[in-house]
Amino acid sequence: MSYESEASAIESRFSTQWGSTTLVEYDNVQFVPTPGTAYVKLEIHNGKAVRAGLGPAYTQRSPGIISINIFTGRDGGSREGRVLADSVAAVFRDWKSSGITCEMPTITRLGDVGDWFVYNVSTPFYRDENFS
Repeated sequence: MSYESEASAIESRFSTQWGSTTLVEYDNVQFVPTPGTAYVKLEIHNGKAVRAGLGPAYTQRSPGIISINIFTGRDGGSREGRVLADSVAAVFRDWKSSGITCEMPTITRLGDVGDWFVYNVSTPFYRDENFS
């Protein structure tokens, strides 16, 4: 599985599970948020791939983090952001598909960022690819 296929699988999973809950901002796609209306931003961060196994047949393990920032209006309390964070975490918690294995998500309060109150949900994952 390529990095492009990895991104496609992750974005497809999120789009299907998230539906119309909020608007979603994706990397390198023009997006203008509506002031005061909650939205999320999905990013995929890749780490250093490692060779797992010895010999001519081996597995390449490529780790990464699915990072989703949740933007809610300021001065409205934290409840909306936390509810959305719970929903985001459920999308990738223990998800496995096409060589991708997700682990347990972490929810972090980022607080005031510009006109928004922000939470982040980070889900570590790895992708295994076999070579012979």
